[in-house]
Amino acid sequence: MKSLIFVVAVVAFVTVTADRIKRTPLKVSVYYESHCPDSKDFIITQLHPHFCKVQQYLNLNLVPFGKAYSSDQGFTCQHGPKECRGNTIHNCVLKRIQDSKAQVDYVNCAMYDPDQPGHIEKTCVKESGVSVEEVQTCFTSSEGYQMMLNAEIETKAMTPGPKFVPTIVFDDEYNDDDQNNAFEKFESTLCEKLVSHGYTEVCSNGVIISPHTC
Repeated sequence: MKSLIFVVAVVAFVTVTADRIKRTPLKVSVYYESHCPDSKDFIITQLHPHFCKVQQYLNLNLVPFGKAYSSDQGFTCQHGPKECRGNTIHNCVLKRIQDSKAQVDYVNCAMYDPDQPGHIEKTCVKESGVSVEEVQTCFTSSEGYQMMLNAEIETKAMTPGPKFVPTIVFDDEYNDDDQNNAFEKFESTLCEKLVSHGYTEVCSNGVIISPHTC
């Protein structure tokens, strides 16, 4: 009888342990650009509306760099110098925000009107509660430059180029199907990934079930 109880206890422990291991946060990395129309569309219409509903299950990683590249002359960005400046500002701000929902809120705000003077480095920074002066110092100094170099290293290591911006990567493993599905239908793709992580109660038929609104 004691042997039977021991076996049952071991099985239960293994089952619970396996379940806990399986139900780890889903890492979602978004490699984007501050002035990219596709990045803007994805962040405003897909990432921001859905993120707050499932944020407790996610580990979000936002990386502003995209198809830019560095050289001895500095950085060259897909949408010109204004985007290099914008990417640097985004990096500086995101570093100073610990809460992932607040990060998404900042990026969502910044993407609405990036060409409006003061919008990304003042208006949206103030809304996020970060010091405007700190951000100014960061993006005009070696700190901002180093953050862009770090963003470049990660972007090139974790994406195929990138070939398309934004690039969406789950659990640090890029594949074309995930990229295409996430860009076109982020909510259902997110649900599929969350279910694979053991969060079977979060979605129904590819739709997030949550009382939260963003």
